Amino acid sequence: MKLIKIFAVLIAITAITIQAQDPMIYQRWNIMDINRVRTYFNNTGLLGYGNEQNIPLSRSPSFEYPSGSGINYGTCVGLIIGAPGIQEPGAVGGTNINNLEYLDASLDEGPAAFWDEEHFAPYPEVTGNQKANLSTDKSTWPINGWPKIIPGTNESLLIGSDGWPGMGKNGQRLADQETYSVMYGWKGTDLGDQERRWLKTNVEMRGMAWSGELYQDFIVWVYVIRNIGTAPIKGMRVGAHIDFSFLPLSFSPTSTGDADRHYYDPQMQFAYGTDDDGYEVNHNGETMAPGTIAYAGAVALRMPGHSKKIETYDAFHFWMEAVSPRGNGAGKELYYRYNLLNSGDQHDSNKDGIDDDFNMNGVPDADEGGPGYYLAEGADGIQLIGSGAFDLAPGQTDTLIFATVFGMNKNQLYKNATNAQILYASNWKVVTAPEAPKIEIVPGNGSNTIYWSIDSENDPEFEGYKVYRSPDRGITWGTETFKDFSGTTKYVPLAQYDLQNGIKGNYKTLPEFAWYYLGNDSGLPPIKTIDTDSLQYFKRGDKVRMFTDNDITNGFRYRYYVAAYDSGNGITGPLENTANPNPGFGTNTLEVVPHAPKATSTLSKIKVVPNPYVVSNGWEQGRDSQIQFTGLPEKATIKIFNVSGELIKTVHHEGRSALAPSIAIWDAKNEDNQLVAAGLYFYFIETPIGTAQGKFVVIL
Repeated sequence: MKLIKIFAVLIAITAITIQAQDPMIYQRWNIMDINRVRTYFNNTGLLGYGNEQNIPLSRSPSFEYPSGSGINYGTCVGLIIGAPGIQEPGAVGGTNINNLEYLDASLDEGPAAFWDEEHFAPYPEVTGNQKANLSTDKSTWPINGWPKIIPGTNESLLIGSDGWPGMGKNGQRLADQETYSVMYGWKGTDLGDQERRWLKTNVEMRGMAWSGELYQDFIVWVYVIRNIGTAPIKGMRVGAHIDFSFLPLSFSPTSTGDADRHYYDPQMQFAYGTDDDGYEVNHNGETMAPGTIAYAGAVALRMPGHSKKIETYDAFHFWMEAVSPRGNGAGKELYYRYNLLNSGDQHDSNKDGIDDDFNMNGVPDADEGGPGYYLAEGADGIQLIGSGAFDLAPGQTDTLIFATVFGMNKNQLYKNATNAQILYASNWKVVTAPEAPKIEIVPGNGSNTIYWSIDSENDPEFEGYKVYRSPDRGITWGTETFKDFSGTTKYVPLAQYDLQNGIKGNYKTLPEFAWYYLGNDSGLPPIKTIDTDSLQYFKRGDKVRMFTDNDITNGFRYRYYVAAYDSGNGITGPLENTANPNPGFGTNTLEVVPHAPKATSTLSKIKVVPNPYVVSNGWEQGRDSQIQFTGLPEKATIKIFNVSGELIKTVHHEGRSALAPSIAIWDAKNEDNQLVAAGLYFYFIETPIGTAQGKFVVIL
């Protein structure tokens, strides 16, 4: 018994020791997921899944784009801080008998745990219970509440009125979704390294994502780097390690067809890439069609150092066994020296810090085989953007800000990167379309009347409304289409109304928005005051505008949305609301079925629509089979027979549906739930006010 107790005590002591020695027990993960880019991140600065604990890249999402597609583009993106080996003791920790370079990183590359020694460690004071902190989920916030002081400092942590430590004035959040964590450089876990060394820094990390139309394709990442030592860190360089792998189906070292190409735009401060041949083949032989692989990159918004711009850039292969300047190698010092510092790089011929795979015009040298940095089949390519050298005094901070940006083609990518730059330059002022109007639709006999609210008109840049109609539940929004500047399909609205203010025709200020039609000074529909209590959303006395659609077919399901748009501000061009993917009262999107009124005294207006019914026609629009009996009374029993007189199906109608109370729907299946054969069919309808009969045809 004593031995058991002693053993238990030893286990407890060991657990305490491990806890004291390994702060990575506080490592937490979560997902940024509010827009079209979804990715895992952790509270030690890693973006994407990397190869953390050998988790395969195929585990979603690791920079999944577009959201919900299951296509992932990221191995990892992360922070790197380096400095020369000779430093004052008060600025560094650990032993460094050979004066090797210092290198701290928030990365996890490869099964060899290449970066284990250099991990940042999270402060427990700002660690969530089970997941990394996320502004949109209070359950992830610290159990004991946010600390009053930023861990490792004497500075106050500003908390906004909503309880979140935002980056705005007085702590308010700036984005629709944010993450916040604080970490510090530490000795790491590589006990086999006798020269463990780290910089005495801590880092505040923030991620910011927005759901607005202009901001759906990027996430902004902020790293505030602070010297918490007692001596200056001299010659510090800060960079971002960018590993977008264009093997989006599944990561495998044996993948064939990997032909990634990287690019650098020095004017845009933009490192990006895509697949060179437009498709990929993974180790299972699966392929993606050309043109379906996105572009991905990182645009620098603010670099640390004196210039605040990228001063070093490198694109290179990542081979764990490589120790040459052209591979980042197993030697961590080579990574710093050749990639972050660009020291001794034979491909930096003019010594400007920019790998001469690209000159100052973004055009590569001939030795790399064509436009952009070409990586051979099966290679793993990495880009690195870095600052110039600078000193960081004790207590002083500097900041790295970049956006991970995506687009399905180069034009879209550049447009999205530009939007990120504009957002940063405007001090995070989000530009949005006018408030989306709320709508209600009253279906009639051969018509639909749409009412919408007028609150959108309070926007100072409000210009007008567009009414869109979809026959296929939001798959398409019109019969006439055109392409915008980025090649995206746009739809011509069913109706458009704009202010009579001289602003009309196509937008002229920005060439990339020349496709946008502002109207013809038609004026807005008259304001109507609701004078009935029969509507479901609007009440008596509400002010609305309205439009009646008479070009419809009874029994057919239509979806509408009303967009409010502005006149453009010279920076972003005009903006308008999009359709709500979850239509309902209180949104700008609804669906209805027009119908004849319920029969009360005669059955003469009963019809079968469509007739003939063609399974493959446009009536289906990808939905289940649907034959409708219209003009019914409140209750009816419908019996359907084939030409042999056999009863195929009995449909019981209870006209209580607000959507279409005079319509009964048959799915074209028999009592055994099998689709009926093509042919002629007869129906017999029994109701409290009489009977009716007729025939219709089914064509498969």
